[in-house]
Amino acid sequence: MNLLHVCCAPDLVSTVVKREELRQSELFFYNPNIFPGEEFLRRYDALRKVCEKTALDLPEQNHSPEDFSDILDSFGTENEGGTRCTKCIELRLRKTACLAKSIGSSSFSTTLLASPRKSIAQITLIGDKLAAEFDIEFISGNFRAERDKLRDLLKGVYRQNYCGCLPSKNEAIRNREINDLRDRERLDKDFKRFVDLWNFRGNVIPRSRIHLEEISDLKRIIAIVKPSALFDDIRDAELEDRRWLKTGSYNCRIIREKE
Repeated sequence: MNLLHVCCAPDLVSTVVKREELRQSELFFYNPNIFPGEEFLRRYDALRKVCEKTALDLPEQNHSPEDFSDILDSFGTENEGGTRCTKCIELRLRKTACLAKSIGSSSFSTTLLASPRKSIAQITLIGDKLAAEFDIEFISGNFRAERDKLRDLLKGVYRQNYCGCLPSKNEAIRNREINDLRDRERLDKDFKRFVDLWNFRGNVIPRSRIHLEEISDLKRIIAIVKPSALFDDIRDAELEDRRWLKTGSYNCRIIREKE
């Protein structure tokens, strides 16, 4: 049996879609880094929803924020991706390896390997070190499934916009504010007559609201506004049957039925 550490609902879905054999794993939801408590419950509820959709057994809640307190105290001022994150990953994988060994599992793994914001090489290095320490196999690899294969399973499921801890939340807020200010200035400068489209940032935007014929201009404004999806309500011939509009800096999903 494999014990699979689950970091969040979206990455669990990606993992079992990409690696079907991991569906047989015992799930372990252990993320003491998540802040605040309301966010932990929100993510656990998202996990409940995807477990129902994928016919997986819902693991027990296991928050234990006190387990993360020493890491937070020592490395709370570091930027995302530094020592704090390395220590956090090791904390969660060590707990998983220890539990796997105690319940007689032959291996352990983690859905962190599906996260687009995490280093697969770094996670593998930590997992292999713990595997040697506990004399148990660590299952690694790239668990990132194609987004089109995840859309239906994740419909209506909460997706977090920061890793979990308070410093990561604060950094995400700062970065979002900086990006919002930069993009708003670009919209005012390059597409002044379309400033009202800013209201569609993060939301579905109809193609009919963007009165631009050139596909290059459409890409530029989509890259600035960053809607959640482009609704092709006019069946733009330039878009053909594309499912994504790739702008270089931002890939926007194209839908043809209003969500």
